[in-house]
Amino acid sequence: MPLFDLNPKESPKELFAREKELDELVRLVEARRWVAILGPRMVGKTSLIKVANVKLENAGFKTVYVNLWGAQRTQGLLNALARGLNSSKGLSQKIKDGIGRIEGVSLGPGGVAISAPKKPMTTTWDLLTAIGREAGDCVIELDEIQELAVISGHLLKLLANVFNTYHNIVFVFTGSIFGLMKTLLEPGPSSPLYGRSPAKLYLQPFKKEQAKSFLRKGLQEYNVKVSETLIDEAVENLDGVPGWLTLYGNNIAVRKLHHKDALSETVSEGLKIVKDELEHYLEGRDRVGHISALKAAATAARWTEIKGAVEIGKGSTVNDATVYNILESLKAAMLIKEEKEVYRVDDPMMRTLLLTSKLT
Repeated sequence: MPLFDLNPKESPKELFAREKELDELVRLVEARRWVAILGPRMVGKTSLIKVANVKLENAGFKTVYVNLWGAQRTQGLLNALARGLNSSKGLSQKIKDGIGRIEGVSLGPGGVAISAPKKPMTTTWDLLTAIGREAGDCVIELDEIQELAVISGHLLKLLANVFNTYHNIVFVFTGSIFGLMKTLLEPGPSSPLYGRSPAKLYLQPFKKEQAKSFLRKGLQEYNVKVSETLIDEAVENLDGVPGWLTLYGNNIAVRKLHHKDALSETVSEGLKIVKDELEHYLEGRDRVGHISALKAAATAARWTEIKGAVEIGKGSTVNDATVYNILESLKAAMLIKEEKEVYRVDDPMMRTLLLTSKLT
């Protein structure tokens, strides 16, 4: 798969400049350690997981990738787990005896099918039990774990039961560091996972020279020549975020757009993506307060400037605790960074969205 293919990478030779993180993820899983992969959107977390799966499967593990985006409640988790099982190589057949004993679950030509069980969490446990008893060593990857915040209490108990019962099952989590993920990483004494927090593995955007090398290598794969000046301009506009660099490269090498058009199309598509993600994040939150804080941080701002922007947005005085909670939530979601008491939005697409769009 070329570097500029828009799908997540699935082979070690397709992964660029992530050898250290890949080796560490494989090492931790082989040591039976649960892992949380952390990093901003479009940084390549899913690619890292899928490439690691190749190495893990060669080492004798079965792997189950579970995309939780939009899942939210228990039924969503159960359906996502069933989809993951159906995508795993031969795993559903390996646990067919266990599946046959689960009420509301069947195994047919299309794989595992769920027929509206009365207790989805119990059925999820039954599926995990079948995996634990019959699948051997297995890695289950829960991508976008924060989507299950509504059922966090039940999920933590489920995970603790798996941890205590099936040592052959290793979980890998990805997601923003707030809500459920924060609880996983910092379980308190009352948490079912107290003392069992997953290891943290951070993925950062490429550094400037890495980003340039990424574009050069990808362009070389298509025998496309772009001047160093234009590569520099692309990197300056897109920072080191692999997803945006890939989209730009695809526009140049696959769609054959000229540099300015390729950059414009990348920004246009990127704005749609980050707007959808921002809207998803804002659901159930103080919309005006969060957007006001983000807009201030788009040009870099200190605490007092953030607080002033929130008060202007809300049209009223706000206390420090409100501002603190907003900023902590935004930092946990990796929408802003704090360095030397200055808050800033790092992602170039999010900055552009906040500075050019009328978000209310």
